[in-house]
Amino acid sequence: MAAFQILRRDLLRYLRNPGRTALLFAIPLMMAAIFAVVFGGHGDGDGITIRVLLWDEDDSLLGRLLQGAGDRPESEGRLEVVPVGPEGVEMMNRGDASALVHLPKGFTRAVIDGTPTAIEVVKNPAQRFLPLVVEEGVVLGATVLSAGSRALRPELDVISSFLDADHRPEDAAVASLSASFNRRAKQFDLYLFPPVVRLEAVDVGAAKGEEASAKKPQGIAAVLSVFLPGFAILGVLFLAQSATRDMLHDRETGVVRQLLTAPVTPASYLVGKCLSVLVVSAAGLGLLVAAGVAAGVAWGPPLAVAAVVVAAAVAASGTLLLVMSVVGSERQGDALATIVIMSWCMLGGAFVPLAQMPAFLHPIARTTLVYWATSAFSSLIAGGGIADILPNLAVLAGGGALGIAIGAAVMGRRLARGAL
Repeated sequence: MAAFQILRRDLLRYLRNPGRTALLFAIPLMMAAIFAVVFGGHGDGDGITIRVLLWDEDDSLLGRLLQGAGDRPESEGRLEVVPVGPEGVEMMNRGDASALVHLPKGFTRAVIDGTPTAIEVVKNPAQRFLPLVVEEGVVLGATVLSAGSRALRPELDVISSFLDADHRPEDAAVASLSASFNRRAKQFDLYLFPPVVRLEAVDVGAAKGEEASAKKPQGIAAVLSVFLPGFAILGVLFLAQSATRDMLHDRETGVVRQLLTAPVTPASYLVGKCLSVLVVSAAGLGLLVAAGVAAGVAWGPPLAVAAVVVAAAVAASGTLLLVMSVVGSERQGDALATIVIMSWCMLGGAFVPLAQMPAFLHPIARTTLVYWATSAFSSLIAGGGIADILPNLAVLAGGGALGIAIGAAVMGRRLARGAL
C-alpha cells in the first residue's frame, strides 16, 4: 500500500540521518540533567547535604545549639555542622562548605546587654541555592534572638548585673529572677502552648500506604520525577515539528509532485505522512520514558504509561500537523511551531510545576496539551492508576485526533489545488 511505503521511506530517512534525531532527543535530556544536578545535589542519591562551618569564638549557647542541630536524627544526611577556628576562612576559599557562620567573641554578652552585635555568614559563591538556605536560617535565628533580647529586657538586665558582680548572687535574687521568668513565660502561654502556627508536612501519595512511600524516588531520581515529564513532552513536540516540517520540505523540493506522478494518490500521501508523524512521536516519547526509567524514575503502571505515551503522541502530531497546514513555507512553519511549542510548555507546566505558578494561569494551562500530558505522568508517578488519568487520555487523544483530521483536510484541499 502506498501509505505504508511513504511511512517506510520517512523512517529510513530518519535512520540514515541519526544526527538530527539525536539532537532532538538531547534537548530534553540535557535540560532534565541540568535540573537534576542543580536541585538534586551531588551525593549518593539520599538527598541534599548542607555543610556549614561554625566558627564560634564566644563558645556561646547558640553555637552549641547549632552543633546539636546537625546531630539530630532528622538532620542526618541533610545538615552537617563542622566546628572550626580561623582555618575556616581558608576552608571556605577552597569551597569545602556551603557557608561559614562566625559568632564573634562577646556575642552572648552583647545579646544579654542588648548592645548591637552581628553574626557573620560567608557564602560559597560556587553554590547558588544552599548558601541562601544557610543565610535564611541564620537570619531567622538572629531575629528570634533579637526579639527575645527585647522581650526579656528586665530579666536580662538582672542577669547582666549578676555577671558584673564580683560575688555570687544572693539566693533571694536568684529566686526573684526565676519567678520573673516564670511570670513572663505565662504571658506567652497563649502563643506558645499550643503554638498559633504549626507546620504540617504531607507527602503526596501518602494515602496510598507505607509501601508507596517506601518506593518514592530519592535524590536525583526525585528531581527527575518532577521535571522529566514536562521535558519529555517538550521533546516529543520537537520531534512532531520535525516530522510535519518534512511535508513542507517535500513540497518545496518537488518531492510531492514526483510522488503524485507515480501511483500515489493525495489521500495515500497524507495517510502515510500522518502515520509517519505518529510513529516518530510515539517512538521518541517512549525512548524518553525509557531514559527516565534508566535514571530511576518510577513512571507508574506500564499499561497506563503506554496509554499516556500513545495519547500524547496523537496530541503532539495533531497539533503540529494543524500548525503546518496553515503556513506557506517551511521557514514559516518552523517559526510558528516554535512559538506554539515554547508558549505551551511555559504555560502548561513543562518548565515550572503548575503548583508553583500563579492561580490565574491555571485555567490557561488547561488549554494546552502539555498540561494534560504532564499532569497525567505526574499522577502516575504519585501512585495513581489508569482510572485517575482517563480525562487526560480523552483530552489528549480527542484533541489530537481532531487536529489530525482538520490538518489533513486543509492539506488535502491544498493538494487538490496543486498548492502543496
